[in-house]
Amino acid sequence: MPELPEVETVRRTLEPVLAGQVLLAVKRGPARLRFPVEEQALQRLCGQRLLRVERRGKALVFVFCDAVLLFHLGMSGRLWLRPPGSPLPPHTHGVFAFERWQLLFVDPRRFGFFQVLEPSEVASHFLLGKLGPEPFAVRQVTAALAQRSSSSRRVRDVLLDQRVVAGVGNIYACEALFAAKIHPGRPLARIGRRKLQELAEALARVMTSALAAGGTTLRDGSFRDALGEPGFFALELAVYGREGEPCRRCSTPIARLRLGGRSAYFCPRCQR
Repeated sequence: MPELPEVETVRRTLEPVLAGQVLLAVKRGPARLRFPVEEQALQRLCGQRLLRVERRGKALVFVFCDAVLLFHLGMSGRLWLRPPGSPLPPHTHGVFAFERWQLLFVDPRRFGFFQVLEPSEVASHFLLGKLGPEPFAVRQVTAALAQRSSSSRRVRDVLLDQRVVAGVGNIYACEALFAAKIHPGRPLARIGRRKLQELAEALARVMTSALAAGGTTLRDGSFRDALGEPGFFALELAVYGREGEPCRRCSTPIARLRLGGRSAYFCPRCQR
């Protein structure tokens, strides 16, 4: 968390507001993030105009005239648009002052980061260079899953592998597996090609619905878009976070199990 729908929602919030503006100043906070930030590289961005904001998987790519600013939100990171001169909230690790807005990078847990890259470095960046297809590309996702059809790995874990499908996290993996009626712990090798296609189609539908709802804001309220608005896909969640509640298909209580150190939610009756 945040996953593709949340990151894309942030991108759609940011680009109409910031694209075309000049970055006037950058201030980095004193706390260490997941990776160090080069001050000289950050200051090089000042005076450059932001051309556009792109997304690749779970990363945001700010394209300037002569450089690229990459953001990854990690577990709790947030990009927040505020009027110039607004007070800084706790855990602010970066302030990017544009002509009419300031963009804050806020991250309580500090698993997120931002980096300045040369345009030629983007394609080979460790986060981006080996990404699988986007979940909306059903044919490519089906093929990527089928290429690993001999794997004994559990299907939920395969969906979380960004080299297989880009942008998928635990929430949407659980939801897609419910939609496709597949148990999250089933080995990939025990799923036929037709069922893999059904899973790819379900994943695309779930992601499309989540994006239309502005992403998922859970009860902790951790996700907000760049203007502070929550996402409403939590109202549509079929299994994630619903342990003990009745399945929307068959009324069987939703179950939870630990896979690879993370919770997977499923219906014991619908998903085999």
